[in-house]
Amino acid sequence: MGAAPECGRRRAGGRPRAPGTDGDGAVSGAIDIKGWCPGARRPMLSGDGLIVRVRPHGGALTVAALHALAEAASRFGNGQIDLTRRANLQIRGVSPETLAPLWELMTSLALLDDSAEAEAIRNIAVNPLAGLDPAEVIDMRPVAAALELQLAADKALWALPAKFGFALDGGGRLPLTELAADVRLAARSVDERRRIAVGLAGADAITWLGLVAVSDAAAVAANVARWVLQHSPTRRAAALPPQAIAALSTELGLDRSNETSTPSVAMSRPRRGAISLTDETCGVGLGAPFGRIDSAALERLAALLAASDVSEVRLSPWRTLYAAAGRDVAGRLAADAAELGLIVDDADPLLRIDACTGAGGCPATRLATRQHARVLAADIARTQFPGTLHVSGCAKGCARSAAADVVLVGDADRYRVVRKGTPKSAPCGALDPADIGITSQGLFQARESVHV
Repeated sequence: MGAAPECGRRRAGGRPRAPGTDGDGAVSGAIDIKGWCPGARRPMLSGDGLIVRVRPHGGALTVAALHALAEAASRFGNGQIDLTRRANLQIRGVSPETLAPLWELMTSLALLDDSAEAEAIRNIAVNPLAGLDPAEVIDMRPVAAALELQLAADKALWALPAKFGFALDGGGRLPLTELAADVRLAARSVDERRRIAVGLAGADAITWLGLVAVSDAAAVAANVARWVLQHSPTRRAAALPPQAIAALSTELGLDRSNETSTPSVAMSRPRRGAISLTDETCGVGLGAPFGRIDSAALERLAALLAASDVSEVRLSPWRTLYAAAGRDVAGRLAADAAELGLIVDDADPLLRIDACTGAGGCPATRLATRQHARVLAADIARTQFPGTLHVSGCAKGCARSAAADVVLVGDADRYRVVRKGTPKSAPCGALDPADIGITSQGLFQARESVHV
């Protein structure tokens, strides 16, 4: 997840307490957190303070709530906000003293779960234009709301790993076909009926189990999660043994009369800027470079949205905010957002670069990863390099899990260079940060090895 920190180990003795709280949840002076995916009830300590994750219900926030969170990031944190690859927000630089008032604000916005465990399992991604996109097959927001209730009601499911996720893909202009998820619900149109295909993540591909009625989809998804919890050695869907998958398919009794292994073909559509929806409306995609935006820019964006008669924004797995606006204002809104530093053009090379927080935000590196990434973006533009770049301050690779065409891996005060791999792959050369922008264009030439 773009700006998200590394998910790591919990302290011995079970689940950790929230940072700066005693056992009853009251704020205290001690910070007992480090090393897992952050939440709101259970933030994570990073190099710039506590990271508090905000999980909007159904991936949607009112513009008023967006403005309030932007203001809160400045009042209670360091003014830096992340957009994650799980369609969440993260407020950075929160202190033990400001955590309680931030919780109070989140409660007033209906964004704080009753417990850290209930929050952690609520990893449900929905198409960011759900209910707005006339090309979608099914509006998955009601299914997502029903699934939230199922997960909250069954405390046994709270034992699932923090990264266990559900993807609810209604199709349309912005499908979720590329989003990794343990359990997938995908809209289908079968014999002029709307159905939902149920899928499981596998080691190499999705295993489609069958079709279910829309009204039953949330309950089936919860049952699949229970099965994974009981039968997977890692409690993740990809580790389910083949015999367990076969037994699950029989147990669910889903309709397999139609082929479900081939999802609907995603239309080639832009993700940023103005996206045509109807004769009267456009979706407007506003990307955040490296998934980061500061509170002042976000407050100004909220004001622009309100002035354009936009009442709600949607989050997405692409570190991009979406709003539905009238055709007469969509272009101007995109242009004004670009003035704030947001990305409104899919050709922007920054969209093909993943970079972690770097020095000042993470104690694992002394390298200014995002500053270096911005310079390298200019090199990508000049050389017309079509591939992807991952700039990682250390070998953990927090910003990107997939392989990239070029990877820079922080090693003390230098970068190791990897081609077509991850930060854990064998390097083929090295790069001095002082040379970035001088000799670094050689990174983006098609060569088997590089020493720059």
